[in-house]
Amino acid sequence: MSIINDLIAQIDDKTLRDRISVEVEKLAKQKKFGLVFEEHLPECTPLYEIPVKKGSLVALKAGKVNDVYTVLNIEDGKAKCLHKEDKQEAEFPVEDLVCVAEFGEPIYPYLKPIDSVCNAPDSDLWHTLIEADNYHALQLLEYLYAGKVDCIYIDPPYNTGAKDWKYNNNYVDNNDQFRHSKWLSMMQKRLLLSKKLLSPNGILFCAIDENEFSTLSLLMKEMFFEGAFSHSYASIVHNPRGQQGKNFSYIHEFLIIVYPNNNRKYLADVPKKEIDSRNLRDSGSESNRTDAKNCFYPFVVRNNTIISIGDVPADDFHPMKANDIKNDGTVLIWPLNETGDEKKWRYARQSVETILENLTVKEGRNSLQIIYNKAEGTVRSVWEDPKYDASEYGTKLIQTILCGDRFSYPKSLYAVYDAILLATKNNKNAILLDFFAGSGTTLHAVNLLNDLDNGHRKCIMVTNNEVSDEESKLLKQKGFNPGDDEWEKYGIAHYVTWPRTVCSIEGHDIKGKPLKGNYLGSDLPMADGFKANAAFFKLGFLDKNDVALGKQFKEMLPTLWMKAGAIGECPSLEGDVPSMLVLPKNKFAILVDEQAYMDFVVALDEHPEIETTFIVTDSEAGYREMIAGLNVKNTYQLYRDYLDNFRINSVRR
Repeated sequence: MSIINDLIAQIDDKTLRDRISVEVEKLAKQKKFGLVFEEHLPECTPLYEIPVKKGSLVALKAGKVNDVYTVLNIEDGKAKCLHKEDKQEAEFPVEDLVCVAEFGEPIYPYLKPIDSVCNAPDSDLWHTLIEADNYHALQLLEYLYAGKVDCIYIDPPYNTGAKDWKYNNNYVDNNDQFRHSKWLSMMQKRLLLSKKLLSPNGILFCAIDENEFSTLSLLMKEMFFEGAFSHSYASIVHNPRGQQGKNFSYIHEFLIIVYPNNNRKYLADVPKKEIDSRNLRDSGSESNRTDAKNCFYPFVVRNNTIISIGDVPADDFHPMKANDIKNDGTVLIWPLNETGDEKKWRYARQSVETILENLTVKEGRNSLQIIYNKAEGTVRSVWEDPKYDASEYGTKLIQTILCGDRFSYPKSLYAVYDAILLATKNNKNAILLDFFAGSGTTLHAVNLLNDLDNGHRKCIMVTNNEVSDEESKLLKQKGFNPGDDEWEKYGIAHYVTWPRTVCSIEGHDIKGKPLKGNYLGSDLPMADGFKANAAFFKLGFLDKNDVALGKQFKEMLPTLWMKAGAIGECPSLEGDVPSMLVLPKNKFAILVDEQAYMDFVVALDEHPEIETTFIVTDSEAGYREMIAGLNVKNTYQLYRDYLDNFRINSVRR
C-alpha cells in the first residue's frame, strides 16, 4: 500500500488525488471471503415540498437525482449553482430544480397528515401508512420505536431485471452490470436500521425469489446471525401453475426468517392435516424420572376423564403401579411403563395445563394411559396450500378491490396472514412493520387476524409513491414531472396502498360496491370490513433551526403522537400554540411553556391515564428537575431529544 500511496501523492490534481485515495481505501477494507459487493454512490431523495433557497442541495427535476448542485444565489427566478463534483458553475430556473437529501446527511423528518379512515370510533387502535422513501422513514421510526417492533414483514423488489425497482430515482434494468451490487447496497442500508427496531423477542420475515435469495441470505447472515439471532428458510408454493424459465418452471419463492437465538420457541405451532396421537409418557433415551423430576406426577381420573393433576412427589416416594385406584373411585395415573419402571411425562407439571384440552384417557392393554392428541406442529420448511396462490388471493383480490389492474405481483393475503400469525399468535398487542408495503397486504392481513382472534395488533406501513416505468413515460409525454399533483396521484401510495386500506376496512371496492364472499376459513364476510382505523401521512423535512426555536410545533404533533404509541386519533392543533397540551384520549401531554409547570402537574394528576410527557426546555438540569415531580411512564425533552437523535444518527451511518 505504501507504494500505491506514493504514486497517488504524485498526482497534481488535488480533486482527482483525493478521489483516488478514497477509492483505494475502500478497496483495502474489502473482505476477501464472504459476501463481497461494490459500494455505490449514496442514494438521494428528491424533496419536492421543500422550497429551493440559497445553500440548498438541488438537482434538476428532469435530470439525475444524484447529479447534485449547491445553490450559491437566487436572483430574478434564476439559481446560480455549483456542481458538487466538478465544481463548475451553472444557472437554472428555480422552477426546474428540486431539493435533494443524500443518505447519511442529518435530516429532521415530520409527518404531514394526508387522510384517515375511522371504522372503529370507540377503539384507540390506529394503524399508520407513511408515504416516504423507506430509508428516511426508518430513520424516523428508529427515533419512535427503537427496540419496540415485534414483527417485521417485508417483500422487497426481487431485482428480476424487469425494471421492478429504482436506484437514485432511476429504474434498474437487466442491462445494468451493477444491478446486483446496487440492490445489495440498497438492502444493507435498510436492514441495518430495521435491526435496531426489533424488540428483544422480535421476528423478521423477508420474502424473496431465486434472483437474489443466495446473496440476500449471505447479507442477512452477516448482519443478523452473529450469535444474537437464528434463522430459517421456508419455500412457499405461491404460483402452482409455474413460471417458465430456461430450465425450470418456478412455482415457489423463499421466506427468510430471523428470530432471537436464546433457545426459546418463537414461532407458534401450526395446524396439522392429521391429528398426531401419542402416549404422553415419554420413551427412549432420557425418559426416566431422574432425567426431569418435575415431569413425574399423577393425573387424577374418574370415569376415564381427567379431573385434576397431582403434585410432583418427594424423591423418596415410589408408586407401586401405573394405575392406583382410590376408595372414592378415582384413579391416579403415573408414568410407569409395562415393566414398572418410573418414566416421566413429556411435559413438566408447571406447563402441562396448557395442553390439558389435548389430553384424553385411553384404555391400554394392562392399564389406563394418558394420550396427547396433537393437532398442531412446528412450522414446516415448505408451505404448500391453495390459499398461498398469489394469483388467486393476491392479484385477483386486488383487482376486485381496485376495479382494475393497478399492481403487479401482490402477495397472497393468506401467506402474509400465516406468517404474522406464527410470530404474534401469543402477542395480540404486537407492533408490526412493513417498510416495503407495496399494495398493503400486510395491514390487510393484520386487520383480518385482529378480527378473527380479537387482537389489538398495531401495523405501520411504509411505501414510496413511485409510478411505474410505463406510467412515468406517459406522464412525461403529457408534460408532467414528479411532484406535480397529476403525477403523484398515480403513485403507488395514493393509487394502490391507501385505496386498498380504506376499501378493505370499510368493506367495499373503490366504486363503493360491497365486496363479495367471505375470507377463507371463516364466516367473516368481506363486505363487513374491519373494526379498524388508519392514518395516512407523508414524510416531510423540517428546518432544524425552526424546530429548535419551537416554530414547528404543529408540524411535530403527529410525530409526538406516534412516539407516544399512536393511541387514539392523531390530534391536530388550530390557532396559537398553548402553554401546555394535555390529551387524555391519546395518553400523552406536552409542556410548552415552563412557566405553566405547576398547572401541568395538576392536569396530570387529574388524568392518570397519561403515560407519556414531552417537556419543551433548553435546560437539561431544569428538565431533570421537572420530570422528577411527574408520575408518568415515559418523558422526553424537546426539542433536544428529537434534534440530537437525527444529528447523531446521521454521523453513525
